[in-house]
Amino acid sequence: MTSRATIKSGRVFLFLFLLAAILVGERRPLFAEPLRIAYTSIAMVYGPLWLTKEAGIFKKHNIEPELLYIAGGPPSLQALIAGDVAIAFTAAGAVVAANLSGSDVVLLGTTIDSLPFELYAVPSIKEPERLRGTKMGVSRIGATTDFVARYLLKKWGLQPDKDVAIFQAGAGPQVFAALKGGSVQSGVLSTGVETIKAQEEGYHRLADVSASGLAYPFGPFAARQTFLKSQPQLVARFMRAYVEGIHRFKTDKAAALATIEKYTRTKPSPASEQIYEVYARKYVKRLPEATREGIQTILTEIAGSRPLPAGVTPERFVESRFVKEIVESSFADALYRVKEP
Repeated sequence: MTSRATIKSGRVFLFLFLLAAILVGERRPLFAEPLRIAYTSIAMVYGPLWLTKEAGIFKKHNIEPELLYIAGGPPSLQALIAGDVAIAFTAAGAVVAANLSGSDVVLLGTTIDSLPFELYAVPSIKEPERLRGTKMGVSRIGATTDFVARYLLKKWGLQPDKDVAIFQAGAGPQVFAALKGGSVQSGVLSTGVETIKAQEEGYHRLADVSASGLAYPFGPFAARQTFLKSQPQLVARFMRAYVEGIHRFKTDKAAALATIEKYTRTKPSPASEQIYEVYARKYVKRLPEATREGIQTILTEIAGSRPLPAGVTPERFVESRFVKEIVESSFADALYRVKEP
């Protein structure tokens, strides 16, 4: 009798729990839902994403994340289109180009509104003109580093692929390795671990792209419209988790540096701490909203090589409703009332 009574009470408790969840409008699943997320490089821009996972913030929002490192924007975008991942932190230019070609991929948001990249060259190259006839390393053709390389060369009156060969080397560490090994004479590096190494080893900085004032969606994340329509609640919870992870990154220096150390496999130093401060205070936005100006930069670049469809606007390439929901709910504002970055 005691055993039956215990079983009955358990059933009653479960029923009441489920009923209460329905009555209060609880939409979260009882168990964490898996979510595969790709990112493209071992770079400081992904610090907020890594910390969102490491601090258990995804799980707090009933998400079981699987972070996949897929080097380069185009390969990560291919994984997204193929359905191998649900969300990809990828190259914004690749997303726009794929959308123009008929894919249903769109940007959900972007972590930074500028390009924290630097161009380093061997010590003998101290002026842009001396790049003529050399090779410049980028991560992948079509990736953000490729955009940066072509942008700088055109700015300096040099023709990409003609005056300066663009060499596909791999992620940031591989670009720096190619520079050290002599495969390239210059390389586009994300401000962070590799730029610290380049400075320490005597390479010459030819450009700091962030100082140009160019608006560009960096650290963007994208998804397919089919996924957004089929899993809107999961996407909304992902967005809230990421916004909370950004807050943690900007306000908890110790946790951020520990996470960066784990993923980059480098020990914190005064230089790396200084770079963290720049990202946390200057680059990383509170709300990862993809701006019209940043996407227009990409469209202008594409229009230089092929005609765009009539009437195309930046809004075509963004699904902004999830960021708008966070703004309207004051979710981010509530986070920052406790501790300002």
